[in-house]
Amino acid sequence: MGAATPAYAAWQNNTHPTWYKDKGLRRMAVHIMMMYLCIFTFGYDGSLLNGLQTVPRWQKDFNRPAGNALGIIAASFYFPKIVTPIFASYIGDLYGRRASLLVGSVISVAGAFVNTFAHSRGMLIAGRAVLGAGLGMQATIAPTMIQELCHPRLRAVAGGMYLGFFYVGSTTAAWLCFGMINWDNSWAWRLPTIVQVLGTGGIGIYIALGLMVESPRWLVSKGKEEQALRTIANMHANGDLDDELVQHEMTEIKNGLEFDRVNKGNNGYLAFLKTPGNRKRLFVLVVIAASSQLNGVGLVSYYIAPILKLIGITKPSQVAGINGGLAIWNLFNTIIIAQFVERIGRRPLWLTGATGILFAFAVVTGLSGSFAMHRSSSVGTAVIPFLFIFYLFQNMAWAVLANLYVAEILPYGLRSKGMSIYVTTQSVSLAFNQYVNPVAIAAIAWKYYFVYIAIQVLLVIFAYFFLVETKGYTIEEVSRLFDGKNAAEGVVEHAAEGVEHVDADEKGHDEHIESRTTVLK
Repeated sequence: MGAATPAYAAWQNNTHPTWYKDKGLRRMAVHIMMMYLCIFTFGYDGSLLNGLQTVPRWQKDFNRPAGNALGIIAASFYFPKIVTPIFASYIGDLYGRRASLLVGSVISVAGAFVNTFAHSRGMLIAGRAVLGAGLGMQATIAPTMIQELCHPRLRAVAGGMYLGFFYVGSTTAAWLCFGMINWDNSWAWRLPTIVQVLGTGGIGIYIALGLMVESPRWLVSKGKEEQALRTIANMHANGDLDDELVQHEMTEIKNGLEFDRVNKGNNGYLAFLKTPGNRKRLFVLVVIAASSQLNGVGLVSYYIAPILKLIGITKPSQVAGINGGLAIWNLFNTIIIAQFVERIGRRPLWLTGATGILFAFAVVTGLSGSFAMHRSSSVGTAVIPFLFIFYLFQNMAWAVLANLYVAEILPYGLRSKGMSIYVTTQSVSLAFNQYVNPVAIAAIAWKYYFVYIAIQVLLVIFAYFFLVETKGYTIEEVSRLFDGKNAAEGVVEHAAEGVEHVDADEKGHDEHIESRTTVLK
């Protein structure tokens, strides 16, 4: 169990209890929404290629790619993501989070325009590779920025909603391509393709116009404490520099950076191997990243057509209807679940999601095997609701929590580096899905599902033993949980010592802090 009541709830704060009625929090929400545009473009591309394959003019202009040719076109988007997150981390730590996002935006917009005006397969592949390179950089920094900009009481919801906008993008692309089917000119596919620039280009323009704030953590790390204080105060206290919560946040940030400096174990990629806490962080983020594609969702999301074919559903209208229904279902339940992350806690959601995925996928496997033997249409149709149930549990854990959890358990000095490892690991897992899954399905059909059931069993065990509760903590506190009780507790205690205007009831406050760290004992 995590914290019953957050310590920051006892700190006086010049904000309205309802965020959208508060000017400063609305300002913060606009910055967070710009971060969502990064994942919107990812989701858009995730559906775009599938949608374009239903557009006759696209098939004609690119000579009906199939097999290896289609596989290369699809995979070209993901391969650069194995490398570019490292550059994003370097730029983000040295020149600022905004600089890294802006570079990623310029690169990805260039790729989107190459895609739009492609006149050959080679040009299409090159454009998708450039687009993926830029988006890989943004995917590294955007979840980091969300965590580093958010007010403590809104941080979990904002982070949990991040991947929900993947489904906004995928739904938009799917229906836009559907509307282009009867167009008989090249803009039938060029128009949906150029829409890619809206997300990634939008955040680039926002930064270029000087509207995007810099991460307060990065500012403090570069000695710009006054600017960092003003940034936090403007978003978290409507400009009140002496606000108690703002003062606590600033002190926690400085203490965290000093902790990294003194211990010298939280700087550089090799730091992940130097301490027990960092090794545990590395293990957790790698497993979460890999399992975000290898928990079965990679098979279901990218190969829904062959899966449905195995249960006798082959009509294009039926496949498109089920796929579109899943996209809308994912969008709504992801956003709804995200609202309860801080109330329910991360650990219950992880355990419920991992167990639920195992249950739903096991039922899908059993029904698919039964259909293969008896060819009963009712058995085949019964698979469909369990695909929706599978996605409910997938969204409960990996969609809502993965980016949030990984970003928050990393201390500042390792946050962008850890996210670069996370995105790279995801990309490798995704490449595995692109090439192995269709071959395995063709070779052994539904029996291949047993591989994923074995992985899902291991993920339940992993969630139970390795995923600690982070509910109710500020990001500085959470980032120390894996270093042990004393490290996490010290962030709060030292912050309280450094703030001039502390809560009058010091005894009650100390007891409150003590109750919040019992989970680590």
